[in-house]
Amino acid sequence: MFGQRPREGRNQVDKPELVSDTLAVVVLGEFDPLVVTPRWLRQMDLIGAEDYESYRTDLISSNGTLVHLGSIDLKVLPDTLEVKTDAIDDVEVARDLAAGILLSSGTPRISAMGINRVVHFSARFEEWHAIGDALTPKDLWNDVLHLPGMANIGICAARNDGYSGSVNIQVQPSVVVQPGVFVSVNDHHTLTQAAPPTGRTAPALPEQTNLDRSVDKVAVATKILTEDFSSSRLRAQSIIDRVASLGSAARGRQ
Repeated sequence: MFGQRPREGRNQVDKPELVSDTLAVVVLGEFDPLVVTPRWLRQMDLIGAEDYESYRTDLISSNGTLVHLGSIDLKVLPDTLEVKTDAIDDVEVARDLAAGILLSSGTPRISAMGINRVVHFSARFEEWHAIGDALTPKDLWNDVLHLPGMANIGICAARNDGYSGSVNIQVQPSVVVQPGVFVSVNDHHTLTQAAPPTGRTAPALPEQTNLDRSVDKVAVATKILTEDFSSSRLRAQSIIDRVASLGSAARGRQ
């Protein structure tokens, strides 16, 4: 966990180094794993001949289809479509594939969509502790706990772009690189229009809000993927940069 910084012996730290970066488009709804297969993707012209000739399949069944198309991982479950990549040059390819599947697979009834970014970056101990201390100040706990540290923090923000949903952030110690930081950004849409709230009210979990399945939501989802994908990526990058900057600020306290 993010412990409390030692008060002595601080050393100069470097800027955190990104060691893992994944983007995924996740759609909740009704899908047929036996339909969305590599052969179907090729027939619908959603993948090229090269990808079709080189794809790898982990599973094709009524319970799920798991396919690897170069750097793109495709998962189709009866209630979930996920298109994921860890190659920064292919994030728009993943976006296009997700939108193409929604538009080409008949009339799927869907309920929600997430444009999700997950990163791990390395941090020296001073930066690592600084991030934990900034996000969860320890003064509240110091008189009742010995060296308290942050294990997990979640933040939920309202949308202000005219859509219903939320922006959900999670920060934890990384299990990929140590010492390091895990940041997850879930750009969650429930695929209806909504006026931005004007004040904080009682919280509502995204999973409990407006999850009706509808064919009409396909048009909303594809519009978001087409018109708002870049702004979603920029927002996620800004959030990741903000978390990382909390560690970089430790240099000023040397």
